[in-house]
Amino acid sequence: MGSGTEPTTSADPFRPGVVAVASETLLPAGVTGCRWPVVRVSRDGGATWGGADYPWGVHCGDIHTVIAWGPNGRLWAGNAAGVTGSLSMSVTHSDDMGETWSTPFIEHFTPPWTGCFPTLAVDNWLGSPNFGTVYVAYNWLPNQYGPGVSLMASRDGDTWVHAEVPLETSPDYPYAWRFGYRIEPAPDGTAYVSYYQSNLRLWSAADLFKEGNSWNVGRRGFQVAHIHFDGGDLIADQPSWATNVDSMDAQFQSSLTVDDTGAAWLAVQTAGTIRLGRLDGSGTWRQFSVPDEKSFKPSLAISGRTVFVGWHATDGGGRIRTYYTLSYDGGDTFLPPNLVTTTFWYDPDVMNSVGLRENADFRNGVVYYAYGDARSGIGVYMARIRP
Repeated sequence: MGSGTEPTTSADPFRPGVVAVASETLLPAGVTGCRWPVVRVSRDGGATWGGADYPWGVHCGDIHTVIAWGPNGRLWAGNAAGVTGSLSMSVTHSDDMGETWSTPFIEHFTPPWTGCFPTLAVDNWLGSPNFGTVYVAYNWLPNQYGPGVSLMASRDGDTWVHAEVPLETSPDYPYAWRFGYRIEPAPDGTAYVSYYQSNLRLWSAADLFKEGNSWNVGRRGFQVAHIHFDGGDLIADQPSWATNVDSMDAQFQSSLTVDDTGAAWLAVQTAGTIRLGRLDGSGTWRQFSVPDEKSFKPSLAISGRTVFVGWHATDGGGRIRTYYTLSYDGGDTFLPPNLVTTTFWYDPDVMNSVGLRENADFRNGVVYYAYGDARSGIGVYMARIRP
């Protein structure tokens, strides 16, 4: 794909071979010290790509672009727009393969903040009462106790409604760091949102990512909330704890998806492995790793009973490679890990810079896996895998 960071991909579920990739740090000639995301679109499954375009005009904010295809060839894009320290959630859409974009909607539900790390998804389930609805989740700072999980939904991109996911804490750990939100629609017209949460004795917005020592941390893990939208009201249920993790590093990459039975699946990293589970309680949580290597940054995609899991792993010599595995029986068994590419690199910056927004999309019999690596400084790549 070329130079860039934070790759994210989406394949059009209704037009085979139409796929888009968004990335950042693709700077125009003569521009430095600024983040400039672009969206590229392919009509042939990624063999060739259309020219780059930036839907928000000329800005230099700390922005994290996400994309998703919806019905009728509409491509949605979300972004944390503004300037660093004062960012607001923004959403736009294109009906002509990214050549032109609608006037961006700037949310007014929450005040701007340094955060606003967004996620975006469209309900493409045929038969869903919310078919075509776009869902957004982003973070902001509602009070001194930690970031909020803010939700938006719209059926047309013009009229939006808002909700907040309730915060769960305890008297001993009244603060909570929440980050790395993921959102996915379900076939019944509902949706799910997941996120990393650490329950803390103390936390300060002046040092966002500092959890302190073990005394300060109650538990680390991922929560999931069920979302309901009827076109007028958006409601988030009380969240439930999905799984524990061992390190704050897990916040920088997780993956959430929903299968055609309506079951939500979550993939996270913990203790040097990738952990995958169904959130309806059926089945067991599965672990993936490469012998003698530390695995991290999972991407998950499901179509029917075929399950794809992609991730990176680093060996004792510091070499980082990209792997994937497949299940053909609904997650009961998985193939041994396979390399996406034989290329490896040494720069660990793939953790939360080059590959921060990695994901996979499984459409029309093809897995599109967008990932970053550092073989050439900064790089955005997309693999096409046919299970």
